Amino acid sequence: MIRRPHPFLRCLLALLLAAACWFLLVPALEMPVQELQGNILSSLRATAALTALAACYYLCYRPRLYVNRTDIYVALFLGWVTAGRFLWPGLASAVRYDGLLQAAMIYVALRIVFTAERRTTTLLLMLLCLLGIYESWVGIRQIYGFAQSNHGLFKITGTLFNPGPYAGLIAPVFVCAAVCVARYRFAERALRTWGSLRRLRPGVLLWGVAPYLLGWGAALMTVVVLPASMSRAALIAVAAGCGVLAFREWNVRDRFRRVSRAHPLRVGVLSGLAVLLLAGVGAGAYHIKRPSAEGRLLMWKIDTRIMIRHPLCGAGIGNFAGAFGEEQARYFASEERSKAETQVAGCPEAGFNEFLQTGAETGAVGLVLLLLITGSAIVSQLRRGAPFGYGLLAAAVFACFSYPWDVLPLRLLFVVLLAETCSKRVVPIPGRGHVVVLLALAGCLVCWTGLYSRYARRVEARRQWSEVRVWPNSGRYDYLVEDGPRHHDALQGDFRFLYDYGYALHKTGDYRQSNEILREGMRISSDPMFWNIAGRNYEMLGDVAAAEEAYLHAHHMIPDRVYPLYLLAKLYLADGQTEKAYAAARRVVAHKPKVESVQTREMQAELRKLFGISPADEIRE
Repeated sequence: MIRRPHPFLRCLLALLLAAACWFLLVPALEMPVQELQGNILSSLRATAALTALAACYYLCYRPRLYVNRTDIYVALFLGWVTAGRFLWPGLASAVRYDGLLQAAMIYVALRIVFTAERRTTTLLLMLLCLLGIYESWVGIRQIYGFAQSNHGLFKITGTLFNPGPYAGLIAPVFVCAAVCVARYRFAERALRTWGSLRRLRPGVLLWGVAPYLLGWGAALMTVVVLPASMSRAALIAVAAGCGVLAFREWNVRDRFRRVSRAHPLRVGVLSGLAVLLLAGVGAGAYHIKRPSAEGRLLMWKIDTRIMIRHPLCGAGIGNFAGAFGEEQARYFASEERSKAETQVAGCPEAGFNEFLQTGAETGAVGLVLLLLITGSAIVSQLRRGAPFGYGLLAAAVFACFSYPWDVLPLRLLFVVLLAETCSKRVVPIPGRGHVVVLLALAGCLVCWTGLYSRYARRVEARRQWSEVRVWPNSGRYDYLVEDGPRHHDALQGDFRFLYDYGYALHKTGDYRQSNEILREGMRISSDPMFWNIAGRNYEMLGDVAAAEEAYLHAHHMIPDRVYPLYLLAKLYLADGQTEKAYAAARRVVAHKPKVESVQTREMQAELRKLFGISPADEIRE
């Protein structure tokens, strides 16, 4: 039996919860670039406040807590990742693992709050609607030119850095807004006349009419910006969430059975037309951005190959990008691939499928546990008709096509949606389990102090390094070399820092130390430029074989780029291997890149002049 505290205390706790959740999500939104910034510290402070607030909720309400199936899967997944973090650590493991720890703290805190006070579900629904209204307003202003986009190539990004993550944030919010409209339809009667509205009690206005109005506002505004984002993944996510909502709320299955029995021929024809329409829409969505779709298919293929290569434990959490670059190089080096695949190959830092990426990092065990977490939460919520279940379904569908968990606000939103799970009760916490719960929350706060200090060090080191890295524009690479060792420990999981530092060492002539830093970057990044600079270092050290291997590896990572072949041709020429040099030069000159650039034309012109290649001698690859 849950104890009901004084109404004033309940209102105070609700206000504090709303403030904590708002300051958890909103500061994370104000990050126009995908880099570590001070905004993360505000989100961490809100995480600590939310954990302390969960302890207050537990002491005031004294709810009977149960551990459900989703909780067990979450605990097993966290344990597995923790074991991998310390048994086979990688350079970026600490960064990605700390993000997972923050998510775990939020999950535990919200599970306690949701169990203690059920109205918190409605409260968070209203907050999500307000968040959707805020983000949609920013997007609408960008569409009409009243606000500037955060990306030079896209007109609409919201407060984020790219329309893809922006749409991934809007999609679950739109579905949750649709749930508010569907669940609080009784408010329509109260809003018909002023007299009926005045007769309502304040509690009904707050917990019934307000969600309905906010749901309509969020739904109408988000439906404007969703098509403008041009995100197919978000539209599929919205269709999945709203489709299941309509199926359950309107009892579509029983209605379909009755109609099909009465009019079997009409239903069959209409069903066939619907299938053809969906197939046409799918084909159109594929061909609208065909290169993007083919690129996603190639990335998923490489993701799967990484899992096959590391079936049990994976490549290590945080090491996905490095493993991706290595596996893609093996893929293109093993045999001749199609021109379409070579042109769409890139160097992503994420797998564009969170489940496949998790499987690549944590192995089959981590993948299965993640699928059990998501699946059990969605199924249990949909069976109960829980509002957040539909939003969680939309977020999970979007995660199959993008990288939402690498973006702070989207990761936090997923955890908030997941925490409302109430699947079948499995293990009850004993009657005096309040001591265990409070000790667990105290342990979370102790863990938070270390987490906050590590993030504070990274943010400060990143800020200082951003101030120093402008000096190479004036040719002063020595400043970066001087400051590099001081920031190395804090930023060793930042591939941008490792590249800048390694390149500065190369420019100052410290080739061996440069290669040591570049090798650290190769483990956490799929960018072939690490290998190009390493090859130039080997060349300056006189190791022609190692330089050749580095250039070839860089070429196989992204075959559509000619810069590694350009360096290889000049390497062969300097080493006296004339035939190999001429063959590499002809490949550069004959290459037709997907995107023409000034640098490519300059390299081709230089090699034509250097080797005397005429248009008649050019051959296509």
